[in-house]
Amino acid sequence: MSLIQLEQIEKSFGTQLLFLPSSTQVSRGDKIALIGDNGTGKSTLLEIIAGIQQPTSGNVHRARSMRIGYLPQHARLKSDGTLYQSLQEAFSSLLDMQAELRHMESQMADTTNAELLHSYDNLLHTFGQQGGYTVDARIKAALIGVGFTRESISKPVDRLSGGEEARAALARLLVDPPDLLLLDEPTNHLDFSALDWLEETLIAFSGAIILVSHDRHLLDRVANRTWEIAFGELLFYRGGYTRSRVARKAKFAQQQQAYTEQQEYIKRQEEFIRRHHAGQKHRQAKDREKKLQRITGELIAQPRQSKHMSLTIPIKTPSGKQALQTRGLQVGFTSALFSCPDLTLYRGERVAIIGPNGCGKTTLLETLIGNVAPFAGTVHMGYKVMPTGYNQQQEGLYRNETVLDIILARSSLTIAQARGLLGRFLFSKDEVSKQMKTLSGGERSRVALAILSLMEGNLLLLDEPTNHLDLASQEVLEATLLAYKGTILLVSHDRALLDTVATQVWEVERGRLRVFSGGYAYYKEHLATKTTHPQSNQKKQTRELRNTRKDPERSTRNKYHQQRLLRDIEQLEEEIEHLEKELNKIERDLLIATNHADTAKVAELGSKYERFKERLDRCYADWEKATEKTKPWSKVQGPKSKNSNH
Repeated sequence: MSLIQLEQIEKSFGTQLLFLPSSTQVSRGDKIALIGDNGTGKSTLLEIIAGIQQPTSGNVHRARSMRIGYLPQHARLKSDGTLYQSLQEAFSSLLDMQAELRHMESQMADTTNAELLHSYDNLLHTFGQQGGYTVDARIKAALIGVGFTRESISKPVDRLSGGEEARAALARLLVDPPDLLLLDEPTNHLDFSALDWLEETLIAFSGAIILVSHDRHLLDRVANRTWEIAFGELLFYRGGYTRSRVARKAKFAQQQQAYTEQQEYIKRQEEFIRRHHAGQKHRQAKDREKKLQRITGELIAQPRQSKHMSLTIPIKTPSGKQALQTRGLQVGFTSALFSCPDLTLYRGERVAIIGPNGCGKTTLLETLIGNVAPFAGTVHMGYKVMPTGYNQQQEGLYRNETVLDIILARSSLTIAQARGLLGRFLFSKDEVSKQMKTLSGGERSRVALAILSLMEGNLLLLDEPTNHLDLASQEVLEATLLAYKGTILLVSHDRALLDTVATQVWEVERGRLRVFSGGYAYYKEHLATKTTHPQSNQKKQTRELRNTRKDPERSTRNKYHQQRLLRDIEQLEEEIEHLEKELNKIERDLLIATNHADTAKVAELGSKYERFKERLDRCYADWEKATEKTKPWSKVQGPKSKNSNH
């Protein structure tokens, strides 16, 4: 079913034409990657489809009663309550229904009115069918999915940071999915786990999606169609980003060949006409001249390609075999953020440093090159190691100087040479005279990369280098890093870049750094096969207590009682582990069923969720009673569950 029809829509601002008249449609199940260079009009097209802007000409036809959800680039969440309450607003009708059920229940306590009982049964059935029992689970799944902790769910909205507010706005949109999702850079501010959650959620979504993103991994995994805005045209391809690039290159090569062949044909005919215009073959020359006149009206245009930056990172002197070594290193300031195993990094390694936002990845880079002192331990640089880097904060690139001034101040280039360098990074003519403080994020990133290309280090430290870069520039950077002969330490959320570049992964998690001697794909495979569970430490502790408890003074009966109690605790822990796994699975299934608008499945899963939650609560109560009895003779600690709210 067609949700949206674009009929010869065109958009211009004064004399600036964004795109020529274009027609297409969006059907349920379409997942569209909307791509194009920065400034080509992607966000404007989303706003036209959402009804926020109007096209200069043409029409947008929307299916009747269709719901559109739009997430702008700089999304904000408006609410006077807590984070949890702001998402509850999406279920206002269900909450009203729940309040009415509570009111009817209080009335039924004082009456046996058959009509009231019948109305209550009908409303209760409707409440279940529409997912009333799953509201709490869906809200928590969405908030935790985008990276909030269970403790932060009760945080007031007016105390959220800009990044938190953007993530909350995304959760608010996905907790009650519409028929059509319009997402403009939804991955901003998301860490790896949130990126994975968003990806799986969008894949499971049964409606239609139009997605603007610089995340190539997301576009390839989610999209089944690609729209590209290029030189004022809206172009259409099947498949995700990578597949569309293959089709784009093939189409360009075909158009270029047709153009070249036509131009060669025209030159041959013009040469024949010139040579024989007044000779014996005059008549043939006249005939060919007439044919050329007809061709003039059917000339094949030379295909155009966007200009891409050109990046090389030089190495003046190779380092020794060993680039750096750490011993007993702890990273932090007034307290340790995390500890590291003893690390040895060899020349040519390309390390991806990953971990949750705020865990200290940037601090680790600064510590390794000596800008921040270790909280504990030592860092030793190898022979002839010369660090150089790219900082995501881009210090010094927000001032009043021009782009040209910045390059001249940081190099010995002449003005002509500096202009030539900036031309390779897509700054031409008057653009080199722009003040740094007026540049867009993408332009400032290109200046930072231009500065990086002037440095001649052999240990390259990169902190989120693809932030603000368009898709083509990301691919240029990727190819440059693959060709780089030095050593690389890379902090990035760009999974496509990590997939291609990294030869090993350093993960910061829960106060320590872990090393995976393989690429990012190996790291993901390791996570997928990981089977450890928070309960395992507790079960080990209980088994050790059971095996090592020896007291010859106790009676046989008392020993039997202890052993039986420990067996009960073990059984309860296994049951708790099983129930928590089941609840996590039900939450995921609920989200999928909700996205597919499967009301019967939602009701069934909601009822199942409540049953499992009650069983889990009983198990925890029994576990607490059992462990309380062990206190005179054991040190059993409470089960540290990921789902401690149950």
